[in-house]
Amino acid sequence: MMEGKMADINFKEVTLIVGVVAACYWNSLFCGFVFDDVSAILDNKDLHPSTPLKTLFQNDFWGTPMSEERSHKSYRPLTVLTFRLNYLLSELKPMSYHLLNTVFHAVVSVIFLKVCRLFLDKRGSVIAALLFAVHPIHTEAVTGVVGRAELLSSVFFLAAFLSYTKSKGPDNSIVWTPIALTVLLVAVATLCKEQGITVVGICCVYEVFVAQGYTLPLLCAVAGQFLRGKGSIPFSMLQTLIKLIVLMFSTLLLVVIRVQVIQSQLPVFTRFDNPAAVSPTPTRQLTFNYLLPVNAWLLLNPSELCCDWTMGTIPLIESFLDVRNLATFAFFCFLGALGIFSLRYPGDSSKTVLMVNKNNAKLWNNVGHALENEKNFEKALKYFLQATHVQPDDIGAHMNVGRTYKNLNRTKEAEESYMLAKSLMPQIIPGKKYAARIAPNHLNVYINLANLIRANESRLEEADQLYRQAISMRPDFKQAYISRGELLLKMNKPLKAKEAYLKALELDRNNADLWYNLAIVYIELKEPDEALKNFNRALELNSRHKLALFNSAILMQESGEVKLRPEARKRLLNYINEEPQDANGYFNLGMLAMDDKKDSEAETWMKRAIKLQPDFRSALFNLALLYSQTAKELKALPILEELLRYYPDHTKGLILKGDILMNQKKDIAGAKKCFEKILEMDPSNVQGKHNLCVVYFEEKDLLKAERCLVETLALAPHEEYIQRHLSIVRDKIASSGIVDQPLSPVDKTSGTEEKDEVPSEDVKEIISESRPAQIIKTNDNRKSQSNKQSTGNADQDAPHKTTKDIKEIEKKRVAALKRLEEIERILNGE
Repeated sequence: MMEGKMADINFKEVTLIVGVVAACYWNSLFCGFVFDDVSAILDNKDLHPSTPLKTLFQNDFWGTPMSEERSHKSYRPLTVLTFRLNYLLSELKPMSYHLLNTVFHAVVSVIFLKVCRLFLDKRGSVIAALLFAVHPIHTEAVTGVVGRAELLSSVFFLAAFLSYTKSKGPDNSIVWTPIALTVLLVAVATLCKEQGITVVGICCVYEVFVAQGYTLPLLCAVAGQFLRGKGSIPFSMLQTLIKLIVLMFSTLLLVVIRVQVIQSQLPVFTRFDNPAAVSPTPTRQLTFNYLLPVNAWLLLNPSELCCDWTMGTIPLIESFLDVRNLATFAFFCFLGALGIFSLRYPGDSSKTVLMVNKNNAKLWNNVGHALENEKNFEKALKYFLQATHVQPDDIGAHMNVGRTYKNLNRTKEAEESYMLAKSLMPQIIPGKKYAARIAPNHLNVYINLANLIRANESRLEEADQLYRQAISMRPDFKQAYISRGELLLKMNKPLKAKEAYLKALELDRNNADLWYNLAIVYIELKEPDEALKNFNRALELNSRHKLALFNSAILMQESGEVKLRPEARKRLLNYINEEPQDANGYFNLGMLAMDDKKDSEAETWMKRAIKLQPDFRSALFNLALLYSQTAKELKALPILEELLRYYPDHTKGLILKGDILMNQKKDIAGAKKCFEKILEMDPSNVQGKHNLCVVYFEEKDLLKAERCLVETLALAPHEEYIQRHLSIVRDKIASSGIVDQPLSPVDKTSGTEEKDEVPSEDVKEIISESRPAQIIKTNDNRKSQSNKQSTGNADQDAPHKTTKDIKEIEKKRVAALKRLEEIERILNGE
C-alpha cells in the first residue's frame, strides 16, 4: 500500500462532504417525531433529567427495564444518552434531534473518506465518500431520530477500524496501543447499536489479506506443511495469529457481558415482526438468503425504499420453485467469484423515490398514526382498516381500528374491533410459557377493551376480569396492575386498589406516577400520613411532578398543622412555576395566607386566581369573605355581585351579601331579597331563615319576627342563640303591648348549648374546583409501529378523585362572634 494513499484528508474535502450532507438533509430539520421516534423519544422517561443516569444502563432502547421479559433487549445506552442531551437542550422540540443526526451523518461520511483513502487514490476516495453521503439508502438512519443508533455505531465502527490499521509496526511488530483503542471503540460502538461488534470481523479480514497480504493458496500451503510436520509457522504469521486471538477473545468477552445484560433472555418477536424467523424449513432459509440479493440490489438501484421491512413487505419464499431463488443463486455465485478472485490474487443514483409498500401492514398503520396525531380520525381509520385488509391477522391493526372508533365515539364498533383482536390472540398451550409467544403490546387489547367497557357502570366486573386475565398471561404486566387499580378505586375497593399499585411498584419502583396514585389510594383509605409519604416519594423521583406538588400541599394545608404550612407554601410556589396558568395554585396560596392571617398576601393571590379564571367560585367568595373580615365590606360587594352573576344559587354568597347590605348599606329591602332567595332554594336553611327573622325585626314587624324565629327554632331546636333571640323579641312584644294572638310556646330543652358550628357566613370555602386530585394513568409499554398505545389517545377513562374536603374547619372565628353580637344588639334595639 502506497504512502500516498495514507495521506490525510484536507479541509476542502471535508467542507465538500459536509456541504453535500447539509444540502441533502437540511429539510429533515423541520420534521417531527415519527414512527419509532414516538416510543424512543416522546414516551421514554430515560430522557428526563429526573431519571437517574444509572437507569439508562439498566433499561433497553425504549426505556423498559432489561430484566423484564417484555423488554426488546436492544441495549443502546450511549445512544439514549445523546437523546437525553437533546432533551436537556430543547426538551421535546424535534429540530435539535434532527440537527444532531445530520451532524453525525456528516461525521460518518468524513471518517468514511479517511477509510477509503486507505484503499483508493485521492479522487476515487472522494467520489466514494460523496456517494456514501448522498446514497438514498441512508435516509431512514438520518431522517428518523431513532436512526441515530446506526449513525453513532458507524462512527465508532469506522474509528475502530482506522485504529486497528495502525497496529502493524516496523518489521511486522505489534503495536498494542491501537489494538487496545480498537477494543475500546468496538465496545462503545456496540453500546450504540449491537451491530457495532461486527467490526472485529472486518479487522480480521484486513489483518490477514490486506495488512499481511496473504493469499488463499499461500495460507493453504503453510497450513498443509504444518499439519504434515514439514515446517513451522512463520514468525510473521505467529504475530498475526496473536493479534487475531486478542481480537477474538475481546469479542467473546463483549458477547458474554452482553448476554449478562439481557440476563440470558432473548427478545420476544412474533411473525408480525419477522415472519421468516418463525417460518418452518425451508421457508426460513430460502427467505433469509433472498434478503441478501435484495439489499445488494438496493445499493445499486434504490428505487423502492421502505422505512420498515417487516410483515409482508417481502413475501416469504415457500418453495424451491419460486423464481426469486434464481436471484439468490446468482448473487452467491457472484459473491463467491469475487471472493475467490480477491483471496487468490494479490493486487496493488439519479433520483430518490420513497414508496410505501402496499403489502406492509405496519406502514399503513404508521400513516394512520400520523393522521391520528393530527386528530384526523376519519382519515386515520381508513388507513388502519386497510392495514387489517393487508394483514387480517394483525392484532395491532385491529387494536388501532378499535381505538380510532372510540375517538370517533363509535363505541359499538370499537368494542367489536377489540373483540376481533382478542380472538386472534394465540391460545394457551399446556406446558408452554404464554408470554414468550406474543408481542407484549398485543396484550394491551385486554387493557383497551376493559377501559372501553368500564364506562358502563353495569360492566365493571367484566372489565376487572379482563385486567386479571391480562395479568395471568403476563405477571409482570405493569400497565394491567395500574389500570386495574384505577378501576378498583372506581368500584370503591381501595384496599384491592392498594394491592394492585403495590404490585406495580414491585415491577417499577422508580415510577413517580405510581407513587402518586398510591397516595391517592391512601387518601381514599383516610390515611393522610401514608398519603403524604407517598406524595413525598413521588417528588423524590421527580421534583417537578405537578400533581404531587399540588395535592401534597393541599394535604399539608388540610392537616391543620402549622409546622407544615411553610412546606405547603413552597410546594404551591413550585407548582405555579410549573403550571402558571392554573388558577388553583394561586387560590390555595391565598387560602394558606388567610390561615396565617396574611391578609394582604391572601388578597394578592386571590386576585391572581380570579384574573386567570373569572368564574372561580371559591376564589370569588373567599376574596369577598376576606374583605368582610378586614372591615372592607364595601369592597366585598362587587366581588359578591360577580360571584352571584356566575352562581345565582350560591347560598353563602347570598348570606354574606345580605349581611353587608343590612349592616353596612342599611339596605333592608336588598338584604331581604337575598334571604328570601335562599329560602326559595332551601326552605330548611337555618342561617337564611334566622337572618330573615332579623330583617322582619328591623322592619318593626315584631309578630312576624316572632313567628319566623319560632319556625327557625323548629328547624334547629338545640340552637341556644335562636332561643335567646326569640326571648328578646317576645320581651319587646310584651313591653309594647302587642297582643294580637297567643305566643307560640318555646321549646325549653334543658342542657342546650351553643355549638361550635355557629350559623355564620364567615366561613371559608375550601374546595378547589378546577383541579381535583386525580389518578395518573401511566403507560410504559413501548409503542410498536403497528400498535400505538399512548397516554394521549389510548382507550382509558380519566376518573377524577377529589381530595377530602375539610368539614371540621368551620369553627368559631372572631368575626363570627362579632356578627352574633351585632344581631343581639339589633334585637335589643340598642
